[in-house]
Amino acid sequence: MIIQILFLSSYLQQIQAFAPNAAVVGAMRYRRPADDGCSNYPTQSFPQGSSTSTHRNAFRFPFMTDDKVSASSSRSASQTIVEQYFAAWNKRDMDVAAACFTEDAEYNDTAFPQPLQGKEQIEKHLYRCAGAFPDTFQFVIDDLAVDREKGKIGAKWHVENGGEELPFTRGSSFYTLDLDSGLIQSGFDVVEPAVIKPGDAGLTLLSQAAKIISEPVRIVPLVLWGAYMYIVFFSEGILPGANALVLEQRTWEEVLNLSLNFFLVAPILNLPFSPVVHPGLEGIFNLLLSWAAMFAGFLSDERDDKKNLMPMLPTVAGMQFLTSAFLLPYLGTRESETEDLEPVFVDDLGAVARAFESKAVGPFLGSVGLMSIVWAFVGRPEFGGFNERYSSLIDLLSIDRVGSSFLVDLAIFALFQGWLVDDDMTRRGVIEGELNTLKAVAKYVPFFGMAAYLLLRPALPSKDLAAVSVDE
Repeated sequence: MIIQILFLSSYLQQIQAFAPNAAVVGAMRYRRPADDGCSNYPTQSFPQGSSTSTHRNAFRFPFMTDDKVSASSSRSASQTIVEQYFAAWNKRDMDVAAACFTEDAEYNDTAFPQPLQGKEQIEKHLYRCAGAFPDTFQFVIDDLAVDREKGKIGAKWHVENGGEELPFTRGSSFYTLDLDSGLIQSGFDVVEPAVIKPGDAGLTLLSQAAKIISEPVRIVPLVLWGAYMYIVFFSEGILPGANALVLEQRTWEEVLNLSLNFFLVAPILNLPFSPVVHPGLEGIFNLLLSWAAMFAGFLSDERDDKKNLMPMLPTVAGMQFLTSAFLLPYLGTRESETEDLEPVFVDDLGAVARAFESKAVGPFLGSVGLMSIVWAFVGRPEFGGFNERYSSLIDLLSIDRVGSSFLVDLAIFALFQGWLVDDDMTRRGVIEGELNTLKAVAKYVPFFGMAAYLLLRPALPSKDLAAVSVDE
């Protein structure tokens, strides 16, 4: 159980705020016999013919069967040599910890490139560790497995700081004992893998595969997302203009200018910092942003009892910058509402989700989109009449990756704006066959159908009104 110095060092800056008495946590858990060193421990030899003990109580009463453990629970019991080692380490009594090893012991701590050879090396390493870490760091044994006949002990453990378990600090250690002295002859540590665990990634992939098998249509937005990311950001020749890797200054200036004219506030008020941008491009940009913002009306798709792989609120926020790059993977990976859906109350939503439940959201964003369309045709008179501004817009889009990608996003939004409608209706208690006209408008009338849906859909119930209805 040589400390995992390479991994735990990242926590050194976080330990000063913990309680000063926490240093005794581990030592209180594992009582050490009254002797001052492991070499005097009298019960570590393993009698021939004894059996193996592998249970949670093994570290407390290692040489007793289960019935003896029950009969002896009221009196003191000796520790294994491994528990003495852990207890001495937690007390930072490294003389006692080193005394638990034979003179020619070997310790292979897999956090280090080379095994430690001999008691002297082990003792020096222990003292280096003791000086590097605060007393609040304690190793806590979770389970022991003791083979008394062969002199082998396995320990599963974790690390605590001030009584709080540190993340990613679990491990297992395996010890071989010298049968004559009862001391540790060899040790081997296996530490928990780093932060990103393959098991978690594997479960995520399996979960997504199960979703696609049960709902094959999910593969459509996922495949389209892959194509979108390649075509919009990396391809050459499919869309006009340079790809994102070129980092053209003109592209960044265009994005900045469009952002400054967000929702056309600055140009309409004629603010001095408002840059001059083609009104057609401004109209397309702000129509797209208002459309993306409408998806916030579906924030109830993410709740405490329905967690999605991609959280809904960050997805909607990301859509204001990268539009379909966030929308498509969300649609492909989100959790569908279940048939046994419990009632969803507006009280259970977060503050932002409750705000976007307002009936004003659809009309407001719909008016922004309508104003954007009108602006494209009549805004900035210096760009001429319809024919002149249309011709100049086409010329601009023919060399502009940003503007042409906006048109791709508008097409994707039109195709997928209705994907969340059915589940949203289910959350609102609408059963199959009801409000079919509203559903059709929401799904198949681009932009304005979505605005109308957010205005006309049934409201989520509140708990107060539900309680009143029950009382009546």
